[in-house]
Amino acid sequence: MLSFIREMGEISRSDLAAEFSLDKKTVSGAVDELLRDSLIVPAGFKESLAGRPQELLTLNGSHSNFIGIDLGGTHIIGILADLSGRPLDRVFFEIRPGLPVDIILDQMKTICRRLMGSEKASAAVRSIGICAPGFMNPATGASIVAENIPGWRDVGLREIFEGEFARPVLTEDSSRACALAEKWMGDGKGRPDFLLADLGYGIGLAIVVKGELYTGAGNKSGEIGHTVVAPDGPPCACGNRGCLETVASGRAIARQALAGIEAGRSQLLKGLTHGKAENVTAQDVAIAASMGDPFSAELLASAGSLVGLALANAANIVNPSLLILGGGLIGTTRIMEQSIAKALRANCMREIFEDMELRVSKLGIDGSALGCGILAAADVLGRV
Repeated sequence: MLSFIREMGEISRSDLAAEFSLDKKTVSGAVDELLRDSLIVPAGFKESLAGRPQELLTLNGSHSNFIGIDLGGTHIIGILADLSGRPLDRVFFEIRPGLPVDIILDQMKTICRRLMGSEKASAAVRSIGICAPGFMNPATGASIVAENIPGWRDVGLREIFEGEFARPVLTEDSSRACALAEKWMGDGKGRPDFLLADLGYGIGLAIVVKGELYTGAGNKSGEIGHTVVAPDGPPCACGNRGCLETVASGRAIARQALAGIEAGRSQLLKGLTHGKAENVTAQDVAIAASMGDPFSAELLASAGSLVGLALANAANIVNPSLLILGGGLIGTTRIMEQSIAKALRANCMREIFEDMELRVSKLGIDGSALGCGILAAADVLGRV
């Protein structure tokens, strides 16, 4: 019932009774209990054709706060959110690829401490959601492996953070966390099925079917970054060659940019790195492309074509009504977005392409962290 109240925004007792096929006395008892616990609050009245105005009820977002932590290949983002999922505060740490696991964990803990002490908090922090790329063990809350984070294997996130902060900890894959945020407050809200492409340092995919996140037999669904699109391509950390991540991810674009700088193909990119070409990033490539650098634009367009090809294959299998493009590679320049759209149209079955709407996420790079906060809040809502 509480989740439904959140979804509706404001609702009356009689509308709740009709939705759940319950008598008004039962609903009033449940509502009175939620009011006593301050989980919902009055939200005014609406006119009723049957007599006196009906009281409206709404979720009390300030009842409790939650922390969401997103560990990416090049960043850690922490979000403090209220019970409705509304973000209250944010902490961003940039990290260097190859950083030792213990240092990464220390940085994640530092973010948690900062958010717990935030002056923007509206209530005490009740629980914590954490996501990382790669595979998660839902039973233990451990991160099994994250291919793009060296040495990151069997990291007991739930055990570590529950021991440190004495709060319940929930874990999820980064792409699925982002899709959860889209379901609550993004373009996926109210959509029964959609795909979320998570395009960043790595590449992931979240699948929503009949309103639910599809996780697969072993909680390992969505590894579109490890589908082979270039059979003779570069070796991948997973052991195969030519995976999508090796030719179209942020990491791959940076590697290709370095090769181009060393071959003298872009003086603009070279200048952006201040003479340290080995530090070039996909973000530098996007900036150079927006400044008219043809080499950088070519890199983004090529990556977009391959991403579009892989997503077309996924769309042909799932037949979604919506495909959302999210992650750090999307939004800086439209070159990659346009290239993806062109490849989708060329490689999807025409009828399936016509069924599907393509959108760019409005949540930006905070989507996964926000989704982790929502994951923690949803756990509370689902148990009340």
